[in-house]
Parts: sequence; C-alpha cells; structure tokens
Amino acid sequence: MKPLSFILGMLLFFFFSCNEKKVTTWSLQSHATKNSVDFKELIQFAENVRVMSENTFIINIFSSNEIVGGAKIFDAVKNGQIEMGNGWPNWWSSHHPTWAVMNAGPYDFMNIDASMMFFLAGKGTEMANILASKKGVVWRPAWWAGMEFGLISKKPIYSIKDLKGKKVRIGPGMPSEFLAEATGSYSIPLIPSEIREALNSDQLDAVEWTTANGVLELGLTDIAKHAIVPAVWQPSVLSDFLMNDKAYNLLSKQHRRILEVAIKAFTLTTTTKAKKLDIESIDKLKRSGVVISQWPKSDYAIWKNNSNKINKRYKSKDKFSSDLLNAKESFKKQYNRYYKYFGPYDE
Repeated sequence: MKPLSFILGMLLFFFFSCNEKKVTTWSLQSHATKNSVDFKELIQFAENVRVMSENTFIINIFSSNEIVGGAKIFDAVKNGQIEMGNGWPNWWSSHHPTWAVMNAGPYDFMNIDASMMFFLAGKGTEMANILASKKGVVWRPAWWAGMEFGLISKKPIYSIKDLKGKKVRIGPGMPSEFLAEATGSYSIPLIPSEIREALNSDQLDAVEWTTANGVLELGLTDIAKHAIVPAVWQPSVLSDFLMNDKAYNLLSKQHRRILEVAIKAFTLTTTTKAKKLDIESIDKLKRSGVVISQWPKSDYAIWKNNSNKINKRYKSKDKFSSDLLNAKESFKKQYNRYYKYFGPYDE
C-alpha cells in the first residue's frame, strides 16, 4: 500500500496538470523596421495580448524581412508559415487586382479620417475580407500613415517633367502605376531594408517611403537633401493585418476577443502617435537641411487626368475592383457634402 504522502502528491500533481493553462503562441511578421513607431507599437500590442490573456496567448513580433519580407508576407500567412502578418494592401495585388485599390489610390480619400470611417464603420473591412477569405486569410485594418510624404532625392525635383526616365522606389499596385504613367518614371518596389543602400549607390533617383517620420526613421536625410510633396498617388494610405484563418478559428472565444480588442487599441494608438510624429518631423527634416518644395499648380491637372484614366482601367479589370472603387467614391461624396458645412473656417 502506498504511503498517504505519495497519494496526496499524485493527487496534487494531477490537479495542477489538469488546471494548467494551455499557451497559444503566434508569430507576426511585420513590414516595419525596428526603430519605427509602428514596430514599437507592435511590441506593445503583443504585450497587451499577453497581459490580457494572463500569459496564455503569446505573439512574437518579427521586424522587416526576419522571416519573410514584402509581398511574401501574404503567402506566409496563407500557407501557415506564420499566423499573422502586417504590411500594406497594395502589396498583395498579385493575389487579386482589387488589393491594388484597397489601399489609397490617387485622389482617393484625401484625409485619413474618411478612410478610417470607411474601413472601421463602413463597407471596407467587409469587402476586404471577401477577398482575403478566398485565400484562407482574415483581414483587419492595422493603422493609417497617410498622407504619404512625397519623394526625397539627392538632386532636386521641381515638377513632373523632372521625373521622366528616373528610377523611383515606390510600393507595388495602383499608386506605382499611376506615378510611372503620369511622369514617365520607372517604379521599383524595394522593401525598407533595401532602400537606403539603393539610394546611396544611385540605383534610385528618388524614394517614396510612407511619411515624413518614415523618411527620418530610415535615415534617408543623411543621403538626400531634396523633397517634393505631397504624395498625390497615395493620400490616405493604410497598413493592414493578415491572419491565417485556421489559426484564427482555433483560438478560444476569449483569445479571439482579446486579439480583436488589442488590434483596435493598436490601430488608434499607432495612427495618432504616428501622425503627431509626422507633423513634428516636417520641422526636423528642415532642420536637417532638407529643402521641401511642392508640386506646381499646373501639375495637378496632369495628376488628375491620369487618376481618372487609371480608375477607369481598374474598374474595367473585374467587377469587385469596380464595386470597391464605387463604394469609396460614394462615401467620399457623402463625406465631402458634410464638410461643405462643417469644414475648416478659421483661416
């Protein structure tokens, strides 16, 4: 007969074994570099998930290109190589042409609040998930970086004419097509870790990379001292989250709710922090010796004409692209009507 202490020990072992909480671990591959505000906020996002789940849901965050990079993030999520990814919708355009217009195109929403309303309260997220679900992916808006900065270069660019034949780094999709066609330049979709060296070695003539703060974060002002703004091709750009649908559906209801709450907290915090930094960064760019100019008014007629052409082209590509663009245009008209009455009046 076993001693009582042995029996009690076994009972305690089985009790704690049965009550031990199962830990779920995910990997999240981001597009962002380690010193960027969005990467730092992703670390906080993972910490929020860990704390709210009482250490039962752990998300490991990987910076740009640590597991996969650029457009390959979508495939890695789809195939289950990683459970979660963070990038830009236009990067996924090889999977469906509508991804190219999911993000902001030329003369799209001119303010991030319009885009936020469309995706967070309107049809945007629902439409994005119709596309994503066909590939086994769950989609969520991540944060808004727009309006994008413009172009930074070693030599000054004063107008569209100065871009003819130039090599410009810009992400794939509709914005790059628009920029190339309107200016006669060549668009090159390098990932963040490749941009600085390519600009330094004259493989690029100009760089478009997110916002004024993004330019500072990549250290581009050490190389280039000329900028022209704004990024007409992408005014209200948003980043997105991708989740493998099998991994997402295997989450407990509690973990899923924690994840969704943490995503929304990340969205609000990162968007507002990044925009505040973006506003502050304009002065930092000037203090670093960067000369900032704006497109001449005569260029905007050319931009607008090319915008109309490329919108018509995407609408003719497939019905879903047409439906998305029409939904955006409809909301934009409603938004603009409202702000005719409630727009700025202090200047």
